[in-house]
Amino acid sequence: MSASKENNLVQAYIELNKFCQSGDYEKALKATGKILQIAPNEQKAFHCKVVCFIQLHNFKEALAILCNPKNAAHAADLHFEKAYAQYRLNCPKDALQTVDNAPELTSALKELRAQILYRLEQYQDCYNLYRDLVKNTTDEYEDERKANMAAVVANLAAVNPSTDLPQFDETTYELAYNTGSTLAMRGKHNEALPVLKRAEQACSESVLEDGGTEEEAKEEVAIIRVQQAYCLQMMGKEKEAASIYQNVLKDKPADQALVAIASNNLVVINRDGNVFDSRKRMKAATADGLEHKLNSRQRSAITYNQAILAIYSNQPDFCKQCCVKLVREYPGQESRAALVEACSLAKEGKSSQAVALLLKHGGNLTFAAVQVLLSQGDRKGAVKLLEESEFKYRPGVIGLLCTLLSADGELEKASKLFHDVYEHYKDDKERGDSLRAVWRAAAAAHTRAGRLAAAAAALEAVARAAPADTRSLARLVKALAGVDAARARRLAADLPALHDRDIKIDIDALESSKWMMGAKVVKKTVSKQEQSPGTPASELLQKKNKRRKRKTKLPPSADLSKPPDPERWLPKYERAAYRKRRGVRRDVIKGSQGMSTTATDQYDMSKQQPSAAVAGAAAKSPRVEAKQPDSAWQRKQQQKKKGKGRKW
Repeated sequence: MSASKENNLVQAYIELNKFCQSGDYEKALKATGKILQIAPNEQKAFHCKVVCFIQLHNFKEALAILCNPKNAAHAADLHFEKAYAQYRLNCPKDALQTVDNAPELTSALKELRAQILYRLEQYQDCYNLYRDLVKNTTDEYEDERKANMAAVVANLAAVNPSTDLPQFDETTYELAYNTGSTLAMRGKHNEALPVLKRAEQACSESVLEDGGTEEEAKEEVAIIRVQQAYCLQMMGKEKEAASIYQNVLKDKPADQALVAIASNNLVVINRDGNVFDSRKRMKAATADGLEHKLNSRQRSAITYNQAILAIYSNQPDFCKQCCVKLVREYPGQESRAALVEACSLAKEGKSSQAVALLLKHGGNLTFAAVQVLLSQGDRKGAVKLLEESEFKYRPGVIGLLCTLLSADGELEKASKLFHDVYEHYKDDKERGDSLRAVWRAAAAAHTRAGRLAAAAAALEAVARAAPADTRSLARLVKALAGVDAARARRLAADLPALHDRDIKIDIDALESSKWMMGAKVVKKTVSKQEQSPGTPASELLQKKNKRRKRKTKLPPSADLSKPPDPERWLPKYERAAYRKRRGVRRDVIKGSQGMSTTATDQYDMSKQQPSAAVAGAAAKSPRVEAKQPDSAWQRKQQQKKKGKGRKW
């Protein structure tokens, strides 16, 4: 190399070093280009070029030059840079293969491998690797490693809550947050809530101490508040949880995954109440780009809720698409998808298809098929399904079968059902309490069917299982009374005397006839008598019905020395002292329905004499007619005519 080229190369490296130290990676990238033009075989310049692309978040260009066959010699040792670019380009499987192909697993590659395993949801391998890193590495990033390890522990608790996992000291708010999340994933929401509140306070103080603003502190604690809302929601405090979710979303956080989780949880709280709001929230929860920011458990929950929302929105075709997606992308979700699709079919009225789909998957979905049949009123079909299922001998199923058979009047069949149950459980001595309930139900079924001997045998099994249970013995005595009276007497001798029991029984109340009227009437009567034990009931009633007399209120101008006016309740125009004012028209008709007595007679057509046109021959005979009195208005008009002349 000539002296001029060597000088140019030295000058270019000086510029590259200056730009790298100042963080100006765009100019540093140009400097690497100058160096590679002068000396294409410069390994350090090529390495710096790859790092500049990574620092500028141009991972595609970084991976492109690393995978270029022309640069194979330069890229042979850059395993970390290649794997990191693949990891940031959301290719975790390729990144893991690149790390595994490295000749030596350095500490940097170990940490990157742990991040890749976390992205691939291989939490157990990730936990083992982080445990090794925390144990064997000591530097300034120790707290971050512990925080990452605590996050892995939280996800392990979500997958298997019973796993024995380590606990971390709450030295930083990240560790406190992950500790609270671990408790929440294990179902200990009451214990997780105070831990998360401490994490929120520590996070706010940390941001403010570092010179951040209130808005930055609020954005940083948003994820902790959402986790608090999740705990409240799981505790049944949905109003408080919804308030927190809405307040977080009002601030419009930049974290897309946080928005998706809060929106999905609000959809769960809404259920079928506010479908319009739920559809808007679900749109935010299913936005593009979330497939790499949420784990499979969170994405499957969102898809499942989206399918249920489609049922509420009357979108059966879209519901089926969501169910297909749930089965295709998330293994192990076949039963949940079948249940949602069956609900959609049942809502459309396709009950037979819903039952067929549920029975195809079997298992616990058989009970859903039974529910569909019962909702359609098909009790016989439900009984047939239960009798053929693998859960036939479960105590709850036995009780349901007995109830359904009794409702259909098949008392004999319900009684025979318990014979098979007895044969199934005759050698099982571990189910003490549950089997006692079954034998009591068997005794009731046998009694309804009129099989007293079988009922006594069932109660005898209960008495043998619990010798100290006097109630079971009393039931057995009652059942044997109609079958074997002598034995019933012998067993009755072992029952405790009535006066030895601590139960307070009011014999007088039982023998009275008031119990026939109902418990409320008796209770009300007894409470009345208890108010004053020394007072008879008749006097009580008299005192209650006796009203207090109040003093009559008189007007302030009343003169008590004079008798009251006898016409004080009459209207003014009907009083004797009433005088009409002159010049005032008083033609208003008074009386019933606004008419006076004279006006009533005047306008009563039944009292009028027939006219000439109607009377015919009767008009010829002379007759004296009584003169009708004039009304006030007529008299007034006559006076006006007399007093005034015609004006021309």
